[in-house]
Amino acid sequence: MEKHINSVHLGIKSHKCTICDFQTATKSYLKHHINSKHLGQGNHECSHCDFQTATKRRLKIHMESVHLGLRDHKCSQCDYRAANKGTLKIHVESVHLGLKNHKCSQCDYIAYEKSILTKHTNSVHLGIKNYKCSHCDYRASNRYTIKTHTDSVHLGLRNHNCSHCDYRAATKRLLKLHTESVHLGLKKYKCTHCDYKANRKSHVIAHVNSVHLNIKGFNCSHCDYRTSSRRYLTMHINRKHLGIKEHKCSQCDYQSATTNELKVHMESVHLGLKKHKCSQCDFRTAHKRSLKIHMESVHLGLKKHECSQCDYRAANKGSLKIHMESVHLGLRNHKCSHCDYVAYARSNLTKHINTVHLGIKNYKCSHCDYWAPDGYTIKTHTDSVHLGLRNHKCSQCDYRAATKSLLKLHTESVHLSLKKYKCTHCDYKANRKSHVIEHVNNVHLNIKVFNCSHCDYQTSSRRYLTMHIKSKHKRT
Repeated sequence: MEKHINSVHLGIKSHKCTICDFQTATKSYLKHHINSKHLGQGNHECSHCDFQTATKRRLKIHMESVHLGLRDHKCSQCDYRAANKGTLKIHVESVHLGLKNHKCSQCDYIAYEKSILTKHTNSVHLGIKNYKCSHCDYRASNRYTIKTHTDSVHLGLRNHNCSHCDYRAATKRLLKLHTESVHLGLKKYKCTHCDYKANRKSHVIAHVNSVHLNIKGFNCSHCDYRTSSRRYLTMHINRKHLGIKEHKCSQCDYQSATTNELKVHMESVHLGLKKHKCSQCDFRTAHKRSLKIHMESVHLGLKKHECSQCDYRAANKGSLKIHMESVHLGLRNHKCSHCDYVAYARSNLTKHINTVHLGIKNYKCSHCDYWAPDGYTIKTHTDSVHLGLRNHKCSQCDYRAATKSLLKLHTESVHLSLKKYKCTHCDYKANRKSHVIEHVNNVHLNIKVFNCSHCDYQTSSRRYLTMHIKSKHKRT
């Protein structure tokens, strides 16, 4: 009783470890400490797993809590249950009272228990991870993390369901992090270099290493992708090389590798929420990364990725890959269900359906009544029509185009006489399908919806109306 009062109530611990700052009230505990912590002697082995301990009491607690699921000590303030009073006490002090007295000397991390601080120091600052997964090369600083990794990654055990969506987590802590970040929008860890926020400090560290310090220690074995985080590498391999996309959209056939990607898809595509706005034009996007690419490519003219087969340059590897597959390899896998149009990217197919078949054009020119399906087309229109910017010059005549694609069409139709689109009613040919559609509407179907404001001229095409006004009413 006297020992109990001295150690628990008076805090008297007269037996000190000569190797570390551990203190205890009894010699036997000091002996167990030295044997287990410093000599690595675990005399008591679990018969169900590789757990070892220096005391029978700890083995008993391990058996009851891990293998039998016996946790008789319940928290009075939440549904947490512990296998012993000591663990319950730690839970109450750290979670409900916020008592974290053990501060890391190398960063601002504070732990509620000295053993947790030791784990933090070993794994984060010293890189000591002595426990290896038996199924892959993943390493951790303790057995519990290895067990959680094995259960969730290799056995697919995710028993904690989100009450707001179909997300499942391997631990209560991961479920709590998911709820805070996805459903409550709580991201308490902020990057000191930019406005990036995350709900986990490790994510901020990975962000800083990758974006600001360019430290990328994890390499993909299938391609030249590099990243600062094992988590990002796993996501990359699952998405790009294995095609694993577990998260399905409930409103269309979109699939993603992460819940965050699915959330962004839902907000941008189905809810129309695009919260990242360009400060120099009316471009909006759901992705901060897309805004950065837009700024660099459109306003700064930075296109670092060169095509090895032509003079095309892209702002990112993804755009260069799409260019290679569509232009040089001829890969176009996304077919329109309404016509014979085939696109090389799903986004282009969506844009085609919205503009051609649904007539959706949400972007309006600020100088005239021209409407377009995207900000890029509006910019091209403004530059060429209102500002007269046509920087792409034909090498065979004095024609100038606003874009490379228009210059290519000019060369094929005027100088090479290539007109691959033919009218099914007569021998009219054009180098653009839209011109054939205009011709059919104007000549064969007599659909003329564009009226001249100066005379009674009618046409099926805005292009024809513009040409008419320039030629007939230029001085009016």
